[in-house]
Amino acid sequence: MEEVESFKNVSDGVRISQMILRFITSVSIFAVTVFFTPNFQISSFPILLLSAITIILFDYLMAIVTGIHDIPLGRGLVGFTCATLIIYITQFFVDGYYISITSSLIAAAIYGIIDYLIPNSSK
Repeated sequence: MEEVESFKNVSDGVRISQMILRFITSVSIFAVTVFFTPNFQISSFPILLLSAITIILFDYLMAIVTGIHDIPLGRGLVGFTCATLIIYITQFFVDGYYISITSSLIAAAIYGIIDYLIPNSSK
């Protein structure tokens, strides 16, 4: 029984480190995305961090509710559509974050391409 508890603690540590790595990667990608996307404004670095956390949480909830990340189509067109909506909807929860719907399409494409190119062990 102690082995199961030990494995659970190690497993939880791995998940937390993966979440931290995912957050750092997402903030970096998101900063580049904001720079290259027209009509996408974030007023300060703390707002960038808060919006990245919000987007990660929305993405996590979307994956739990729909399970779209578990199928190949979910990582394709459906994932792109969800990313666009998540990036757009975030502006209603984070003050100092503005993006148009057209720019959220561009941002989702940029974010997806950069995220695909960066190796990440948490995927």
